[in-house]
Amino acid sequence: MSGTIDIIEIFQKIKKLLTNYYRCGNIQETYCLENFDMFKNSRSFKTLKGIVMQDIVYNPLEVGKEFLNKKGKLIKIRKYHLTDEEAIRSKENWRKEIKSVDKEIKDKAGNSFFNPYRQGIYYYQVQTLFLLGANEWHSLSDIVDRLEIYTSQIKLRPSVVKSKGYHSAWDKFRGKTSRSWAVTSKDYIGRIQENFIMLQRLSTRHPYGYKLHQVHSALDIKRMSKTGFSQGVYFYRLSTYPTQAESLPIKDFSGFVFPLHQGKYVTNRFIGTIVTKDETIVSGKVINHG
Repeated sequence: MSGTIDIIEIFQKIKKLLTNYYRCGNIQETYCLENFDMFKNSRSFKTLKGIVMQDIVYNPLEVGKEFLNKKGKLIKIRKYHLTDEEAIRSKENWRKEIKSVDKEIKDKAGNSFFNPYRQGIYYYQVQTLFLLGANEWHSLSDIVDRLEIYTSQIKLRPSVVKSKGYHSAWDKFRGKTSRSWAVTSKDYIGRIQENFIMLQRLSTRHPYGYKLHQVHSALDIKRMSKTGFSQGVYFYRLSTYPTQAESLPIKDFSGFVFPLHQGKYVTNRFIGTIVTKDETIVSGKVINHG
């Protein structure tokens, strides 16, 4: 009970704080910022950050509004969803593209799914999983091979060919120079893996996977231990569901032995399901111990 009361008190303080913040004029601005800094450093706010303040699912109706992130900063919510008009247009274009695809492949994805992204690497990677077969696990090597075949057929504009020397979408993606200044510079395979991770995100700040969520689907990642592979091997799946509420991503570590502490791989801020050898965690809550 005491924990519940503490959480309620925290939210009441945040509500009061934000009310004062939005009422700030030139005269009250200093007072409001001082109050915010005092609250941000308080035990109550730290409790909120550690216990309550997990990422929340992006809501299209909140676009343009501001929210407090985990560091106590006000962040404006950007647009990451398809509007009704965009959805209709994307679906029509996608159906034209898959007209010659085998019926068996289409049936695996179901009636609600279509590729919701604009032409680009996110679109190509989602399309590759669709072409390999939705609701089935596929190895990283199979995905890379199929992605190359698919994107090699997508020809670029003559101006791009002339200026960059790239003839296809695969040439452009494969030829992209790794960021030498980055802490962890990635080759093209590393970028493919990173993109899949991004497509699992549903949080308010950067919900790159929300468009998949809109079309009743989600991107799943499985990591398994294998002799000779210190970081394990990866499998990916495009899952489709009857309803949007069910379409949440999965991280499957059930066949992976963590080389370091589990906290490096498992977070209670992930919106979706995380499965390990010993437990199942759904959006931060442990629902099953092995």
